[in-house]
Amino acid sequence: MEEQKTVLLDLNGDGVATVTLNRPEAMNAINHALKVELVNVMKEVATNPQVRSVILTGNGRAFCAGGDVKEMSGNRVAFDARDRMRKYLHEALLTIYKMEKPVIAAVNGFAVGAGCNLALAADIILASEDAKFSQIFVKVGLVPDSGGFFFLPRLVGMAKAKELVFRGNTIDAREAERIGMINAVCAADELLNQAMAMATEFAQGPTRAIGIAKTMLNQSAEMTFAAALDYEAAVQAIVASTDDHREGVKAFAEKRKPKFGQ
Repeated sequence: MEEQKTVLLDLNGDGVATVTLNRPEAMNAINHALKVELVNVMKEVATNPQVRSVILTGNGRAFCAGGDVKEMSGNRVAFDARDRMRKYLHEALLTIYKMEKPVIAAVNGFAVGAGCNLALAADIILASEDAKFSQIFVKVGLVPDSGGFFFLPRLVGMAKAKELVFRGNTIDAREAERIGMINAVCAADELLNQAMAMATEFAQGPTRAIGIAKTMLNQSAEMTFAAALDYEAAVQAIVASTDDHREGVKAFAEKRKPKFGQ
């Protein structure tokens, strides 16, 4: 009997890749197999020139319930656990963060612990009305991992980030939207449709410029203003030489919608 894939990949004809965490019976908790498959799939979409935007979602009633506690109980060696985390989940997170393609998290249910922070690694976060978010680590005597302490204060501010981390409480999608953790809340039955509409919009856009803009924005917090001005001047020269820029200028002059990526 063939083993079930823990991460599914669907490529449509419009340049959108949908990556689905696929352990619904375990609320898509992150076990070793899922870490490995997620790394492989994210590297595949990052390097595939046919993929112009990415949706990350979960199968079933959860986006991701965080680390698989059953697997953790059999792995009590601190350094081994750290190395396994770095080798696989960290690699997946870095691939999402660094790929020069927009990544949309479509959070369909619970996003807890590492699952919450996996969603925060995306560029755009859409959540269903049923979604719940929690930095639950403190409840089991841990600190945030999977990029949580990096992403959270950048999204919600330091004071709110500390509250969410110190209390480990659960918030619903509307509260997550109110504090700036996510971009928008969607009806549950419309979540994937709205994510696909946005991903298709991005895929039909000048993805070289979008990808470089993503990198610029991710690096901006670590730059001085002078360095940022120098950086944007350098990369603007790069995108100004692309076919997308030439098409955009031509379409503007001809008063028509541009056809990027042709």
